[in-house]
Amino acid sequence: MSAFNLGRIKTIAGAAFVALAAMTGSAAAEYPERPIRLIVPYAPGGSSDIVGRLVAQFLQKEIGQSIYVENIGGGGGAIGALRAAASAPDGYTLYIGANSEMLINKLLQPSLGYDAERDYTPIALIGTGAIIIVGKPTLEAKTFPETIALVRSSTGGLSYGTSGHGTIQHLIGEMLRARLNLNITHVPYRGAGPLMSDIIAGHVDIGIATLASALPFITAGTVKALAVSSAQRTEFAPQIPALSEIPELKGFNLETWYGVFAPAKLAEPIAAKLEQKLLIALDSSELKAKLADQAISIKKMPAKQLRDFVISETEKYKTIISEAKIAIQ
Repeated sequence: MSAFNLGRIKTIAGAAFVALAAMTGSAAAEYPERPIRLIVPYAPGGSSDIVGRLVAQFLQKEIGQSIYVENIGGGGGAIGALRAAASAPDGYTLYIGANSEMLINKLLQPSLGYDAERDYTPIALIGTGAIIIVGKPTLEAKTFPETIALVRSSTGGLSYGTSGHGTIQHLIGEMLRARLNLNITHVPYRGAGPLMSDIIAGHVDIGIATLASALPFITAGTVKALAVSSAQRTEFAPQIPALSEIPELKGFNLETWYGVFAPAKLAEPIAAKLEQKLLIALDSSELKAKLADQAISIKKMPAKQLRDFVISETEKYKTIISEAKIAIQ
């Protein structure tokens, strides 16, 4: 090929790249031109739903377009996670992702057809929330140590409910079963709302849920608060002991976290715009107060840090699952 032709090809390719970049930049400038869907991978009433609706409310103010929440529950969050991963990477589908369905569920069920690092574009971390163990109203125990004794004295053991297989609540239940040698049977639900209803009705003995979803029922006295799973007592309910206060569980510390993600291969200008607007929304003192009312602390983290955080969290849960020999039954 002659130097002239090669130079001409380079010139054409360069012009095409500039044109494509201009088109992408123009699309980002005009984005969003229609309402945005925010997928919450659980039934209404749980903490992910609460976080999703609050974030949608404040992000839409910053981005200038309405954002509606679509609840896609089931499979411990896996069905909603799959739907988000399979959506078009055009900026019109966002996803509230948590460590439960994004990491733990996948590690416990490798056959699930999505991967946290491969299939999502990180936008920003929102915050963290404590997890609590509660008992049904008629549970013959008032504290978690008393609950341990009750399980050990029961011939058939007790049942414990969570938002589903592969959630961080499920991981906590199986860690407690392994560390304390407890006869407890897992009962998965499609979300925290149905779980709390069945605990109140006495259909399941113990529930492991986010503090955000359980706190209204604790305040109303319809469930018994037994312990939180964070390293220390939470600022939102300092009267509730931490599991780490029990000698056999010293150092126990697991919380849930929430982030906003989009499908993989989202155009960088659109991802950057979403990140910028979400970080501004998270600076709102009103949003901070509303999330605090739900026992959730804002701990914002930009996209690049969130990507690294997901990788480090994956390794952490791999170690926990391996050491506790946890598996889906």
